[in-house]
Amino acid sequence: MTKKIFNTYNQCIQYLFNLERAGIKYDLRNIKLLLKFSGNPQNYYKSIHIAGTNGKGSVSSIINSYLIEKGIRTGIYTSPHIKDFRERILVNGKLVSKRFIVEITNKYYQEIERIKPSFFEVTTAIAFEYFREKKVNYAVIETGLGGRLDATNILKPVLSVITSLSIDHVDYLGKNIVKITQEKGGIIKKNIPVIVGKVPDVSEKILRKIAKENGSEIILSSDTNKLKITGRNEKGFYSDAKGKYSRLFFPVIGDYQKYNIKTFLSVIDLLKKNEKINYTQKDISETFKNLKANSNFYGRFSLVSVSPKIVIDVSHNLQAIQNIRTNMNYFKYRNLIIIFAMMQDKNYTECLDEIGKLKAKIILTKPEYKRAALPADLYSAVTRNKSRFIVKDNLKESIELSAEIAGKDDLILITGSFFLASDFLNYFKLS
Repeated sequence: MTKKIFNTYNQCIQYLFNLERAGIKYDLRNIKLLLKFSGNPQNYYKSIHIAGTNGKGSVSSIINSYLIEKGIRTGIYTSPHIKDFRERILVNGKLVSKRFIVEITNKYYQEIERIKPSFFEVTTAIAFEYFREKKVNYAVIETGLGGRLDATNILKPVLSVITSLSIDHVDYLGKNIVKITQEKGGIIKKNIPVIVGKVPDVSEKILRKIAKENGSEIILSSDTNKLKITGRNEKGFYSDAKGKYSRLFFPVIGDYQKYNIKTFLSVIDLLKKNEKINYTQKDISETFKNLKANSNFYGRFSLVSVSPKIVIDVSHNLQAIQNIRTNMNYFKYRNLIIIFAMMQDKNYTECLDEIGKLKAKIILTKPEYKRAALPADLYSAVTRNKSRFIVKDNLKESIELSAEIAGKDDLILITGSFFLASDFLNYFKLS
């Protein structure tokens, strides 16, 4: 019988969050021990494993929504969350129960204290066990960072996906695209097909080599799906896939999402071939229509208020930040105010340089999170249009300033960090 240490959900969450102090453990030792302790729950269902610098959360969410629309009992594990820890673990669109978190934390407590795993390792084990308890048929699993030694790479999936590759997490993955590609390519398993999205040419060559060494089929989504954006509004865009689909509406702004859709289309083609899951255009339309309900998908250039317009965006690296300028072209507004924060381990100098290209008043601040860069440090790193930047020590002051200077026809963009988006949404009790 499990010894009861925690009585409430809040006690468990506080304990789990405190594990972050141990930092990131980039190896597979602890996750193997945790999963062995619980009987290797990851072996009780089929899985789809997804890595990438950007887009992995979007692609994971789209695949999850699709499987649900096909009537398949599906779990999804993503990170980080925006408002609620339970967003990380869903079954058929429903958050993991608080009851389960209490039970499983008590079950794992002595093992956690013995082996000292990281927060992500423990939450990965919790997700895998929850999916077994809920008897899912498929689990869509997003890596935390990297791939080769990521805690999720204990899986033997039915297919692997690499969405995109660029420079990020250099302290763990390497300081150049070659090393980062090798790490991300570590999710490619022997004789398991891999779908690859938009990646640099050098990355494509490396991934082809890794796939060949593993006897794994490799499919480039850019080669197999031709997608054209045919119209858009502030809530999303319409697209046609040549010879296949027409007038598909995707409820998220941003041209870069077309690459995620192309990757998704390659995934469902492979699932049709290997898993015998057939589909129609209606299935895809419903997948997109119910994306938020099925996958709790938001925070990717999400319009959460209209007067003034307020947009929440979780872009947190250079590749993602570079998309902001294009995305702003699809909104109507008079003046732009940006509330920006970033983690101290990110390459925020280049990101600030990119943000500085926008004609905007930019408020530098920080969320209530220990890894957040200090606003003064962000300001010191600004090299472009420094007069446009204002320093505010906390989000409350930033919101008060933006409220003072924003008119009803202006737009306020909150970007640079999941944690900033979370604090902003919680401040206004928005979703």
